[in-house]
Amino acid sequence: MRRRPRAPLVAALVAALLLPLAACSDDEAPQDVVGAPAAPSDPALTREQQRAQEQRILDQRARAVRERDLGLFLRRVDRRDPELVARQTRYFRNLVQLPLQRLEWTVLDSDWDARLLPRWGRGAQVPQVRLRMQLQDFDTRPVDRTVGFVFAWRGDRARIVSDRDGTGRPLFDGAPAPWDLTAIRVRERPGVLGVFDSSTVDVAPTVMAAVSRGIGEVDATVPFTWSGQVVVYHVRDTAVLDSFTDVPGGSIDLLGAMTFPTYSQPTASPVSSTRMLVLEGSVAAGQPFLGRIVRHELTHVALGTRDDGAPVWLSEGLAEWVGARTIPLDQRIIPTSAVDRARSADAALPASRDFNGPEQEWHYALSWMACDYLASAQGEEVLWRLVDAMHDQGRGTTDDEQDAVLRRVVGTDAAELGRRAAARIRTLYG
Repeated sequence: MRRRPRAPLVAALVAALLLPLAACSDDEAPQDVVGAPAAPSDPALTREQQRAQEQRILDQRARAVRERDLGLFLRRVDRRDPELVARQTRYFRNLVQLPLQRLEWTVLDSDWDARLLPRWGRGAQVPQVRLRMQLQDFDTRPVDRTVGFVFAWRGDRARIVSDRDGTGRPLFDGAPAPWDLTAIRVRERPGVLGVFDSSTVDVAPTVMAAVSRGIGEVDATVPFTWSGQVVVYHVRDTAVLDSFTDVPGGSIDLLGAMTFPTYSQPTASPVSSTRMLVLEGSVAAGQPFLGRIVRHELTHVALGTRDDGAPVWLSEGLAEWVGARTIPLDQRIIPTSAVDRARSADAALPASRDFNGPEQEWHYALSWMACDYLASAQGEEVLWRLVDAMHDQGRGTTDDEQDAVLRRVVGTDAAELGRRAAARIRTLYG
């Protein structure tokens, strides 16, 4: 697989206003005392001039990452706060490992809520800052997040004295990435960007190999072209794991892996990339389970928006089918509870709203067998026709509307397909 040469980092451009000569010197020793109110801002400096200097400091940080110069990155950071210096040093070392196509900090006209910032006094400025980042080859568009820095002023010179508010919370709006929260170790191979932490980097070769193989296997299965590239996280750090919201089933502890969209804006917006999180239990389980769950998640990555609006049973059942199809029949495990349920209950395809509820184990199994039955009875291509029909050019198909689509594409309705899926579980698994 060919990789394009990495583009240089793009620094944010800002119109620089003329400032006194002292404001342009970056080698002056720190003047601020941590925790003490900064001296009032020089009235000769307008807020526009202050923002211009703050912007130059942030542009300097972007250049420091591009040039891999830690000293330059920390030059305007208050060295008298060891925790701040440690966090910023960690962040720098994280950033220089990433294949960055774009990195910019842009000072905005708005400020963070001053009520959250009592520690630094009235002389401090806490502008909101747009962080724009794009991973080369993996993000289709830049990812914007709103961050902040506390700039303390002494006379006409500013320094970064904090990246947190007065309560200790990071000045950050939007979903953080692992490199925002902990020390990472990055590994790369064609099509895969792996992000690990110090406790998981030892198994990086296992994870990277499984994902790389999975990309090839999924690519050989899906009847369309996709990027064949993915960012995969495998970390144990609780700060990272606790940052995930809207987890299927409500608890990340119950998952083996998951995919999630990375939006270009903090609110609903175009997706920049779909990334994957592999949890510790899946790696510990080894093969064939690890390969199976990786292929499941990669199917979601490959599909992207192609199954948006389809019933959840079809999206998840198709991913389960792709995950299991290359495993020998006698090694394709299914939960015992699903076998018992298939014997004793009148099966019905799960409703989308309840799919990840208390019975999600049964729902995944039945959805998988529904897709497995269709592929066995009518050929694999029927699954892709059904996904396309349910997607309906982005309009989607509700659970109430799916029977009409099922009859048109596969010649049966949801109730009958559920019964046939349960029968297949009994046939294959007793």
